[in-house]
Amino acid sequence: MTAAARSVFVLTNLGSLHVQDAGPSGGLVALLWPSLFSDGETSWGAQLAGLHSRGWRTVLVDPPGTGSSRPSPRRFTMEECAEAALDILDALEVERAAILGLSWGGFVALRVALAAPQRVTALVLSNTSARGMSFAERQRDRLNSALVRVGVPGGPGRLVVAGMLSAHTRRIHPGFVADMATKVNDLDAAGLSRAMRSVLVERGTVVDDLDQITAPTLVIAGADDKALPARPHSEELANGIAGAKLAVLERVAHLAPREAPTRVAALLTEFLSRDGGIERPQEGSTLC
Repeated sequence: MTAAARSVFVLTNLGSLHVQDAGPSGGLVALLWPSLFSDGETSWGAQLAGLHSRGWRTVLVDPPGTGSSRPSPRRFTMEECAEAALDILDALEVERAAILGLSWGGFVALRVALAAPQRVTALVLSNTSARGMSFAERQRDRLNSALVRVGVPGGPGRLVVAGMLSAHTRRIHPGFVADMATKVNDLDAAGLSRAMRSVLVERGTVVDDLDQITAPTLVIAGADDKALPARPHSEELANGIAGAKLAVLERVAHLAPREAPTRVAALLTEFLSRDGGIERPQEGSTLC
């Protein structure tokens, strides 16, 4: 039975987070966490109907400062985000779930799988990394976060979409590009600055812990992703997590589930079985 989507606010260590709980009421559960600069709907909305049709209940998160969630009053760690994801599952009385993470969401998903492996049925890691940032990257994004706080002339949206979406996506989906830029410009500047510091500048590494992850894992990358290129980031995930599959999508940058919704839906259909897992492939195998 498919239940009507309900809007829920869950008190977490990051504050009250908005969650959209939708899909079959008795279905297997997928928690979806989006990218930085994005609410849940912008990152994952194009995948929800397909997941519901395959029997999945979806728990779509608006991270701090996005969608209907208020900004966090402080900076936070990726480990705290993982705790917040588990708080959401607890509040919804969900014992186990597949964790689908895009960029920031992938940082969170990795840490949920490491902290509470018994709660994770499968991982989908899209456009993400196990690494922290280099010194030069931290310096760059520390400056960028400060600029966002004081105000970017015309708003940061046009710069964000240029960096996150491929040239192909920007050409064939101008309406989505304009809408996303507007949403970014509408984000609370101080909250976005804190999120940038937390997610980008201060994020640590879990590279050395990848071999501890036991959940079936699908890694999705964009061939045109300049923020977190498939090499080294996605390849490192696929090689470091036993049995992980890697799919690299052409003409896609940093927002694969939205830039290539049909191709990502096909990957999810192949990967996610009714019990939340997959038939384990050989380590580091690649999907075409």
